[in-house]
Amino acid sequence: MKKGTFTSVWDGGFEVTTPAEFDEITGEVISESVDPGDVEILDREYFTDEDGDELTICPECHTFIMTTKMFDGIGKCYDEREVCSNPFCENN
Repeated sequence: MKKGTFTSVWDGGFEVTTPAEFDEITGEVISESVDPGDVEILDREYFTDEDGDELTICPECHTFIMTTKMFDGIGKCYDEREVCSNPFCENN
């Protein structure tokens, strides 16, 4: 498990950051749940490891990171897309 922080960005800039751990095998980010207060719109979520590397969290399940995956495209082309690392998430 990699240690770092989980950050959620709300209403155009209000950030809530908590300690977190990243499971490099499954892609799951584990953090404590925090009430962000009187905010309404979640802009994005990300995990930052101790080296400063930032990983985008899935906007659907809010628990696993997004990864790049290649899909068959038209003809002999491939289509590169960002998908959730959770195989059971709707964002695949």
